[in-house]
Amino acid sequence: MEQTTTPPTLDERFDNLLISPLRVATMLGRRSPGEVSYEESEQNFARRRLLQVEKVAIKNKRLAAQAEASFVDYISYELHELILQDMQEQISDCAALFSSTLNFNHQVPVMLDILSTRAASVSRLEPCVASMPWLYDELMHIVNSPRFRKKDARGRVIVVESLRTALSFIGIENLRILLPSLLLKRAMPQITDPFPAIKVKLTQYATGTGITARLLASQYQCQPFAAYIAGMLANLGRCCVTKAYFKTFDYMHRHKLEEAQRLGQRDVHSALLKITPSANYLIAMQHEFSDALSANLFAHMDFQRLPVTPALQALNTPSASPAGPYQPLSRLLQAARCYTQIKMLHQARAAEAAEIKPRLRAQRFLPGALELLKSADIFTLPLTVEAHIS
Repeated sequence: MEQTTTPPTLDERFDNLLISPLRVATMLGRRSPGEVSYEESEQNFARRRLLQVEKVAIKNKRLAAQAEASFVDYISYELHELILQDMQEQISDCAALFSSTLNFNHQVPVMLDILSTRAASVSRLEPCVASMPWLYDELMHIVNSPRFRKKDARGRVIVVESLRTALSFIGIENLRILLPSLLLKRAMPQITDPFPAIKVKLTQYATGTGITARLLASQYQCQPFAAYIAGMLANLGRCCVTKAYFKTFDYMHRHKLEEAQRLGQRDVHSALLKITPSANYLIAMQHEFSDALSANLFAHMDFQRLPVTPALQALNTPSASPAGPYQPLSRLLQAARCYTQIKMLHQARAAEAAEIKPRLRAQRFLPGALELLKSADIFTLPLTVEAHIS
């Protein structure tokens, strides 16, 4: 009887898409350009013609390779047990993660609170931005880029050198979109070998979720800026977990290599040299810690005006009352995540229409919502640039 293989779920595909698009293609059984199946290969033709003695030799070699792979898996498991223990300790210290892993300071929540109010102004934002040299550098680079560059009455480019002028040129409405995006960029893991696509895909996911939530905010009776912040920065926990995993892996891996060399454990040392960061372990740790950590990081920021923290906490509390005051923002965040995940899977040709429709239907989008989203580019910041002649 022929066995059928159950395809990976949409959630499994998306988890892997955030790590490596190639993994998703492999999961779905796709071939690289020019690649042939094993049945069509020259290797298979040659193998069918092997003499019996050669087959036995190959079988023995395969068994040895399987034994070696099992030993490598065992050492990898031991290594990841140490990594998990260390990460559990790191993740319990929200203050350290906020300052050392995300590289934020105490002015971040102040700045976001200001942006959430109608009274947001350049003069109020300036001291917050000035307290973060990295953010000052980002804004000065952006305001002097071709997109925002302005000219005087004679057509000469105006070179912006002061922070206040930069903030004024960009404008408050653009800053409401841009500053949270720059916070996300600051939080992103930078070194993720052998999975270099993580930063790109995670940025795309966060941006898509934030813009989707902002577009749909009025349908859920939510503040557009609060919706945008919840969507854009709800992945801070995932950023922390990912950064911590690669940093801890590097440290523990090096430590175990040195230990094996010191103790003369050649087999362990050889196995460790074959071990690289694991997508499966990383995905498991993201599932275990990310959302709860995001809620804790939002609580640590202690917003005075921005009503987002209870909504993120509600996502991690299944017993929360469905009629609670922050339920609309929680439902909006879930819907924005779902739509963005489906959009990314569709773009990667990793989901079929027959799979997509039930998932979107389950979110019960209001009439007109999907049409609105289809006409929007949710992966590009909707910044407006006005012609300005001084």
